[in-house]
Amino acid sequence: MAPKRTTRSTPATTTTTTTSVTDTQLKALIDQGVANALAARDADRSRNGEDSHDSRIGVRRQAP
Repeated sequence: MAPKRTTRSTPATTTTTTTSVTDTQLKALIDQGVANALAARDADRSRNGEDSHDSRIGVRRQAP
């Protein structure tokens, strides 16, 4: 005969803590994230908006 299954009489309880955020606080967090993203983008740009493919100095030579 198969063993009897046992079940809990009370299910496990999980507790979640939530914090309310005002519209003003949310907007400030979004603005801060946008400012950080723009600063990171600007820091990654090479000088004068040139990328690594434009690093040569001088005029291009034409193939003979």
